[in-house]
Amino acid sequence: MIREIQMEKILSNYYLMGVVFFILMIYTKSLLLTLIFPIHRTLATDLLWIPLQLCFIMVVWAMTRCIISDPGRVPAFWGQLMDDVEQKKRRYCLICHIFKPERCHHCSNCQRCVLNMDHHCPWIGNCVGYHNRKFFMLFLFYINVTVLFALIILIIQCQQIVMDVIYDWTLIYENYKIVPTLFLLIMVASFGGVIFNFFLFHIELVSTNKTTIDTLELKRNNQSTDQPNVYDVGFQQNWLQVMGENKILWFFPMFSESGRPKGDGVHWERNQQVVTLTEQNQTHRTQTNQNLKSDVSQHQR
Repeated sequence: MIREIQMEKILSNYYLMGVVFFILMIYTKSLLLTLIFPIHRTLATDLLWIPLQLCFIMVVWAMTRCIISDPGRVPAFWGQLMDDVEQKKRRYCLICHIFKPERCHHCSNCQRCVLNMDHHCPWIGNCVGYHNRKFFMLFLFYINVTVLFALIILIIQCQQIVMDVIYDWTLIYENYKIVPTLFLLIMVASFGGVIFNFFLFHIELVSTNKTTIDTLELKRNNQSTDQPNVYDVGFQQNWLQVMGENKILWFFPMFSESGRPKGDGVHWERNQQVVTLTEQNQTHRTQTNQNLKSDVSQHQR
């Protein structure tokens, strides 16, 4: 599902434009310094550019889908027939004037409620939610694979450069491509380290059926982020809820009728063991607090 997009708003998003410029800059420099005008041309680096080009196309495709896809809207008139008055009060959005399903949050940047909102990503100018979280994960995956191929190519190139410089250090001044190539290697390696850790974080979230907002709420309440998640219904089922039920389409930023995320983004299956354990803990804490109050009251008497 494509969201309504205003080109002026996208072009005025400096975060998004910065990401596009950075990706194109790294790609262009790598293309010029390692393929078109390399210091040392090797068959290995030329062949590695084939999968790198394919991965870069997937990066552009996935990023485009992240930007233009609707993260998930609350169905019209949802919650109007709910019988639980307390639930209505707790889950009513005073800004959008709609009832919010569980795991739905209001985004102050997008000015709307988003189903299973993970976070608002300024780098894509959009929220990451139920309907486009797959595209976001693929964007991170392919950008990591692209960086990996670029690093291998640059390492091969720089290994030859270092050997040449050791033999004749004056080449640094004579060949103007040596310093930019070495600097490009450092830049790509640094970026790869950051984006790889970010990707690992989101892999852990999907594997345990959590969102960034869930993690932040646990930290805000001084609770451990490693505690069992009530929505964790198993590794495979968790990934099906994000990547879709058609595993053939997992690596493509697209959906089909058979490949949509499992569920509807409104109703969420719960891990009954975790639910029972949570209820027992709450009951235990309630009884403990009552006992403490009773002991204090008797002591005061």
